[in-house]
Amino acid sequence: CSYRTFNFLLCIEVKSQFKQLKMEEVTGTQQVLIFGIISSILVSVILSFVYWLKSQSADESEDKQSEEDEQKPQKVELKTAKKSAPAKAAPKKAPRRAAPTSHPLYINMLRGHSDTITDMDLDQSGKLLATASADGTVRTWFIKDMDKGKDIKYTRIPLDTIPASVSISPDGKAVAVLLPGNNAVEIYRLGKKAGDDATCVLTINNIKGDLKDVAISPTGRFIMVSTVATTVYIYTLKGELLHVLDTAQINNGQVSISPCNDMVAASGFTPEVHLWAVQFGKSATSNVFQQVREAMDLSGHKSGIYSFSFSGDTRRAVTVSKDGTWRVFNIDVSWHLKEDPKLICCGTVAEDGPAQVAMSQDGRVVAIATDVNINVYNADTAELMDTLEAVHSDAITGISFSDTGKFLFTSGNDKSVRVWLNRAGIVRDVETWTESLKVATNTSHKERLKQQMAEARHN
Repeated sequence: CSYRTFNFLLCIEVKSQFKQLKMEEVTGTQQVLIFGIISSILVSVILSFVYWLKSQSADESEDKQSEEDEQKPQKVELKTAKKSAPAKAAPKKAPRRAAPTSHPLYINMLRGHSDTITDMDLDQSGKLLATASADGTVRTWFIKDMDKGKDIKYTRIPLDTIPASVSISPDGKAVAVLLPGNNAVEIYRLGKKAGDDATCVLTINNIKGDLKDVAISPTGRFIMVSTVATTVYIYTLKGELLHVLDTAQINNGQVSISPCNDMVAASGFTPEVHLWAVQFGKSATSNVFQQVREAMDLSGHKSGIYSFSFSGDTRRAVTVSKDGTWRVFNIDVSWHLKEDPKLICCGTVAEDGPAQVAMSQDGRVVAIATDVNINVYNADTAELMDTLEAVHSDAITGISFSDTGKFLFTSGNDKSVRVWLNRAGIVRDVETWTESLKVATNTSHKERLKQQMAEARHN
């Protein structure tokens, strides 16, 4: 509405108010009060109207400016191929971690998987390494000459689902593959040469529970299959169920078999590792299963166990815990007489978070992997002997020593297995040879020790 219309309506309103009040009948004091009220109303209305006029004016200015902008010609910048500057390459991002091939202890790399390596296993002869990957394959690598600069040959086993775990038979002629998606374990017979087709010779179906680990006993007597819950199944090599073990740990963490003595070991929610002996009796034709008997516990931690490992002769074991510590035990005890394992030493994990641990075959060196780094310790004193940083471009998923203890294998989320020189193990060997040389009396023995020490120092 216009300003005149507004005044007209205002006058009518005031007049009507006066008529209602009958001004001739009210007193002087009442008249003053009435005029004050009306004046206040008028002032409020006038201020509101002034504010409305200003806002209208601002809107009109903005509309006018918008119309002027639309009428202005737009500038178009033309570029020709001759005059345009060459496109600059995107700046390269710095690598998150150092290239591992430049590390002084780097030996070799096993590449070929297209996804995370979920598990790996070394055979007892040190000639074969098996890897399982989220790319849906298992590969068996022939690693005998991996330190001589030769290409590492392998056999590829394609699967119809993702393998979670893999285990090599004691004779190196077969592998067991755990397939949680199928609730099954498949046994493949390997060919004589790298690249030869592997043949599935046995399938153990309909295993109850969410499957976690598989292992073939180093003695070749049985196959162990564990679940995410608390169940461990013991099967014959023909797939016949021998025993069902309940670990009673709320859930299973790592479950594996000791290198000898046929002991099944399991960690979980509780702060210890439990060991059971799988016992067989001898008959005229074959080994006959007798029982699974509780053997011992590796205790002393204050929280659950991340990982554990054994020495090659199963005389020692190492554990690493969520409480940030690791412990080395002497387990060469008379467990059947209730003798407990003996603590040898303990140490602190260098970094927070999940950790993987491995013990050398001779039980004198411990390696602990956290994220992409490895710390190597003296297993007798807990002294830090070596540190390998940024050995993978993504988190380490597995760690293991070779059969001779000369090499250290690591697998990672970066789809590769990498091989490192175990320098700490060489140092420990030199220490042993030096002490032996002091008491040696035979000349040929002395010369052999000196030669070993010279070769070790050269490496």
